[in-house]
Amino acid sequence: MKFKVEPVRGFRDILPPESEFLRIIVEKFVGVVKSYGYSELIPPTVELFELFAAKSGPEISRSMYVFRDKAGREVCLRPELTASVVRIYIKSLLAESKPVKLFYVGNAFRYEEPQLGRYREFFQMGVELIGDSSVYSDLELFLILRDYYKSLDLNNYSIKISDVGILRSLFTTWGVGEDVQDILLHYMDKKLYDEAIKTLNNYGRADIELLNEITKVRCENPSELPELTKSLSLPDEASRRIMRLYEVTSLMSSLGINNIIIDLSFARGLAYYTGLIFEVVVPNLNISIGGGGRYDNLVELYGGPPTPSTGFALGVERTYLALKGLGLTDRLGSGDKVMLISLIDNYAYVDRVASTLRSAGYVTNVRFTSKGKLGDIVGLASKKGYKHVVLIGEKEFKHSKATVKNLITKWQGEVDILKLPQCLRDC
Repeated sequence: MKFKVEPVRGFRDILPPESEFLRIIVEKFVGVVKSYGYSELIPPTVELFELFAAKSGPEISRSMYVFRDKAGREVCLRPELTASVVRIYIKSLLAESKPVKLFYVGNAFRYEEPQLGRYREFFQMGVELIGDSSVYSDLELFLILRDYYKSLDLNNYSIKISDVGILRSLFTTWGVGEDVQDILLHYMDKKLYDEAIKTLNNYGRADIELLNEITKVRCENPSELPELTKSLSLPDEASRRIMRLYEVTSLMSSLGINNIIIDLSFARGLAYYTGLIFEVVVPNLNISIGGGGRYDNLVELYGGPPTPSTGFALGVERTYLALKGLGLTDRLGSGDKVMLISLIDNYAYVDRVASTLRSAGYVTNVRFTSKGKLGDIVGLASKKGYKHVVLIGEKEFKHSKATVKNLITKWQGEVDILKLPQCLRDC
């Protein structure tokens, strides 16, 4: 019987070197968030459907993988991870001192039309800061992003930012219920402004002209925001939120985060956002590579106490696409790599040499071959991006040495085993 070897549509096999780059992208993220005091959670892949149906928003609810398990429970493959983290917080971490700082790395699933950067299984890494409503809790997210992208040499990115509470406060003033607000924000996220206006026309108190004016507000300098909104007749709550947005973005700018786009028409698809929202965008990629915001009501919605919270998620594959598009993947590397080629079958000696290199931090790929095929293995090492090959033959074994060849400069020489790491750094 012949089996199909293609993966299910929308899913994919991730092969080297992309798989290696994705691992490095995650490892650098973990290093940065740990340095900020975040602890890792590993949520389950399958959750109860109701957890996400409650406040994920129309688009995600429609795209979830939902099924009944053998006990008849309606469950789903998680479409994102924030809801799972909040559930775990309520179940196990309520007694922890606030704020609780958590991070995760995991796969998520959405039944969407596959295209570049959009797969039905994708990987996210993110942080959740639970139990703090301060300006610093918002600011810390951007400091993490600043340091993380710096570790990737990714400087050419922008942060599009707003506060969804500005629009929600308008809708509330006009008598629009929360469920309809979610639909309106979904339309705005998808740039379906005509649909949003059509819905608002059913509300006699809706001020369409005011909505049009506020959604035109866009600037890159935070100091322009108060002036741009000064003439608008806004509810007190909307004005308060604009000043908070001004405060956060001004602090960002003062700390060297100058790639800011303030856009009051900006909305995000997840319905649980209540305040500051943002997305990370890069040139020549028509999808965001990450995003997040404040969700101050989600813990309470799931049965916990009122708890202010904020966080973000980054797409692992999308981060890779951004780096690749900007020509930055070569800078990632997977550590210094060495091809150790042996023409003898003395495994103990070969292991001794390989262990010396690995202890010094070198990725060491061991190959046994014959003299006649040596050229093929060296050619393979060059093709795979190895800078050095280390050769062991009878002569090297007898004198406790190895021959090192730099595939870039073509330098070659015999080196004592204990001096191999230093030679690889210098030769």
